[in-house]
Amino acid sequence: MVNMDYPGPCFSCSAIENCATEEAKKLAVKGYCKGVERELNAWKATLYDVMVGFLDLGDKDRGALVDAVAEIKALVREIETKTAQLEAECPLEMGPVEKDLGDKMGKLRVHYTKAMEVIGAGSFGG
Repeated sequence: MVNMDYPGPCFSCSAIENCATEEAKKLAVKGYCKGVERELNAWKATLYDVMVGFLDLGDKDRGALVDAVAEIKALVREIETKTAQLEAECPLEMGPVEKDLGDKMGKLRVHYTKAMEVIGAGSFGG
């Protein structure tokens, strides 16, 4: 299971912004993005259980989860897009990007928790 208290991927953005050279910054951004990718991959594996549980629910319970599942899928796509954009653009100021990605990861946790309340953690050995 994903560590839901995990503060975020490796490099902090302040360390990236203080890099001495453009090459060092690009390398640090790449490391940051790899950290985001690893965290997102862990979430995808965990969220697979939500999707399986969602499909196994009756219509009434599934209806209660439709919005949460749609939001989870949208957030995963947004995080993937933002990470790819970050690697391509390598912005000078990373703070807003880190905040945006952190907010999206936080929302992912919220929707996952809501989904597990309906599905029941016991279904997955939790």
